[in-house]
Amino acid sequence: MMPKGKRIKYFRSDSAAYQADLINYCEDQGIKFAIGAVLDEAVRAAIAVIPDDAWMPYGEGMIAETIHSMDRTRKSFRLVVIRFPSQGKLFEESSVRYRVIVSNLDEATEETVAWYNQRSDASENRIKELKLGVGMLPLAVRSV
Repeated sequence: MMPKGKRIKYFRSDSAAYQADLINYCEDQGIKFAIGAVLDEAVRAAIAVIPDDAWMPYGEGMIAETIHSMDRTRKSFRLVVIRFPSQGKLFEESSVRYRVIVSNLDEATEETVAWYNQRSDASENRIKELKLGVGMLPLAVRSV
């Protein structure tokens, strides 16, 4: 339902959009994207071979990137990985958690993460505010 003469230039989404067909569509249409990735076996294997010297400090953790593709994607893409301790100070053994973003943006790793993170500020928090803060939850429930 795009207005005539308009087209989508950028796309960002959570891991629900981590699908080969959607990534192929973005590539075919020249749409720049940043999509949350699923930590499946292939993504975990790609993370495992990132060299130690590729990890850079980032917030409370580390950040790195590599190149990745899915079985059905026609092009490879950037795999941006944020590694951070999980419940670090609560337990003797600290485990590591990962947050992963796939992207075809041509910019610094940190800029890609910052733009991807805006999705919650730009849309999800506004929807939540409408439902809870403005009292539109009854309308949302009725329309389902």
